[in-house]
Amino acid sequence: MRLNIDGATHDVDVDAGTPLLWVIREELGLTGTKYGCGVAQCGACTVPIDGVATRS
Repeated sequence: MRLNIDGATHDVDVDAGTPLLWVIREELGLTGTKYGCGVAQCGACTVPIDGVATRS
């Protein structure tokens, strides 16, 4: 999978079922995105994807 985050391209090799939040935090070490409620309701894990706020 290839991700573009803040203008930098990252290639990651993870299972397709891995939540985006864990890819961002654990695989890439980018800890700005937070784990909150665990069910994508509180908004802590929100990231912009193509300009749309999306729960990760």
